[in-house]
Amino acid sequence: MIKTISFCPTCYSKIPAEILFQGRTVIMMKECEEHGPFTSIVEKSTRHVSNFYTRGTLGNNNTIIIHIHNDCNMTCSWCYYPKGTEKMHPFQYYNSILMMYRGTHRLLFSGGEPTLRPDFFEFAKEASINGWEPSSITNMIKLSDDEFFTRTKFLGPLFTTNGIYRFALSMQHPKNYSEEILRQKMKALENIEKSKLKAMCVMFSIQSLDELDWIRDFYNHTKHCYIMIRIRTMFKNWENKGDKSNLFLSDLHEAFLDKFGDLNPIQSRDIEQSNIYCLYMKMDGGMNVSLSSAPTVENIDIMACSRPVFMLAMDGKPYPVPIAQIINEGISHKWKDGFRLDGGSLCG
Repeated sequence: MIKTISFCPTCYSKIPAEILFQGRTVIMMKECEEHGPFTSIVEKSTRHVSNFYTRGTLGNNNTIIIHIHNDCNMTCSWCYYPKGTEKMHPFQYYNSILMMYRGTHRLLFSGGEPTLRPDFFEFAKEASINGWEPSSITNMIKLSDDEFFTRTKFLGPLFTTNGIYRFALSMQHPKNYSEEILRQKMKALENIEKSKLKAMCVMFSIQSLDELDWIRDFYNHTKHCYIMIRIRTMFKNWENKGDKSNLFLSDLHEAFLDKFGDLNPIQSRDIEQSNIYCLYMKMDGGMNVSLSSAPTVENIDIMACSRPVFMLAMDGKPYPVPIAQIINEGISHKWKDGFRLDGGSLCG
């Protein structure tokens, strides 16, 4: 039995929780004084939890994700971000809140789609002037524009360090795209390849393990364009937040070993420690791998979500990423009692 802290799925206040082995399944039991008891499945494999459940991290990959633009040029069904609901701020807003992390964490721009922000380059320059190392998540569409890509490439240390292009590239299976969007994404990869750069990572969001066949083929043809792959199982859509098609991290791990086993993926502690939602590996050739499942408010273990990657949530506070996503959902959908965090910050 693991004693931890979770959230009430109704009022989102912090409540005590226990993680128990029940046969081959791992369940969470918790009780809110106001809304009663709740039980949920956090993993279908007790073996997975026994092997990989640790708390905390080694402290690498220290990053804070900030939403710098509230709109997007795509409509992904699993996206947790409530487009258009969060006020966009000038850089000094973020700088004043996050000053204590400067020098120990990098800033990772997100959105919406951050590259759509009209003053994207000016915003990045201001971050650099104030002592931050900026990087950005992107759906890659703007990087297919030669003029925009050239501006990112020739801004020197602003987005490039020792040949590492500080952009995290977001991909999905082609079934989720129009032919034009897929063409733009591949054009962005061509631009990176021609410039002899390597992106920080390519991130895949999947809703079926069958999509790993395409990911392996994509990897075989593009692995020279990035230094890490991240694969995350997602919800069918955020409104139906408990529906993950019964995909757990143990499912993803087993399927990944089947598709990439010839590259000798082994658990690595050089990146970050693994926990109940995340597993880190390294493959032959030095490629880093991150596998993760998206926790829901029903089964989220606050202690297991303690990572060095924070997200500045809509309440203006930094939290570990999965918790910040749930806070954003609560605020944007105006749940019964709103979101409340009894007991202070989760990241301090």
